[in-house]
Amino acid sequence: MRKLLFSIVAVLSVSLMFAQSNTSDVYQLGSGNDSDVSQTGFMNNSDVDQLGDDNESDVVQVGQTNGHVTLQDGNRNDSDSEQLGNNNNAFVTQVGNDNTSVDNQDGNFNGSVVIQTGSDNDSSVDQVGNANNSLVNQNGDRNESDVDQAGNNNGSGVAQVGNDNDSDVDQDGTLNNSSVFQQGSLNESSVEQVGDFNFSDVKQLGDNNFSIVEQFGNSNISAVIQTGNDNISGVGQYGNGNASSVVQNGMGHFSVVIQDGNNNGSTVSQSGTTHTSWVFQIGNGNSSTVTQSN
Repeated sequence: MRKLLFSIVAVLSVSLMFAQSNTSDVYQLGSGNDSDVSQTGFMNNSDVDQLGDDNESDVVQVGQTNGHVTLQDGNRNDSDSEQLGNNNNAFVTQVGNDNTSVDNQDGNFNGSVVIQTGSDNDSSVDQVGNANNSLVNQNGDRNESDVDQAGNNNGSGVAQVGNDNDSDVDQDGTLNNSSVFQQGSLNESSVEQVGDFNFSDVKQLGDNNFSIVEQFGNSNISAVIQTGNDNISGVGQYGNGNASSVVQNGMGHFSVVIQDGNNNGSTVSQSGTTHTSWVFQIGNGNSSTVTQSN
């Protein structure tokens, strides 16, 4: 009888172990830190490390084989992560004070990495769909990044070095890719891509530069490079297979490119100071080149 009882207990223990195979590890060193972890499903893994005072972390995992890591070193940092689905992975590290990260994944095989170093930085990542990937790296103070991806196989990379930079990326569709690099202060970039196979690359090196890119359709390509201060670029491409390149080197340049149709191409190059360029192409197969210098 005793043998049978031990056997039943052993079987139940093994069954319980496999049925509740989620793993959570929380390590907190300091004062006033708070961590909340909720796991529903199988084989989810969460690791939260908080060093400092008054840090907060909230992790919700619903599904199977999701992985999440939060590392916070400093004071008053806040991380909020939610994973709904299977095989999603998220990594958040915040070093400094008063940084905030919100990371939501709804679907399968999504990946997100957020790295914030400095103070008062803010990152928001929202991914709905499958196999989307996002990388956000902010180094400085008071930088903001907002990434929204809906669909499948979209990719976004945001890197900000300096202070008071702002990046907004919104992608809806399949296999869209966006890259944003900001180095300096008070730079602002907005990218919106709706459709499939669109690509946007924005580089801002300097202070107080502004770039907005809108691409609605399929297989559109946009490249914006701003080197200097106080430059403004606006690109709107509506259709399929359009390509735009804007290079601004210097100070106070202004460029607008609008292409509505298919397979149009535009190149704008501005160097020196205070040049203005407007390009409007409506139809198919148009081509334009603008070069301004002083």
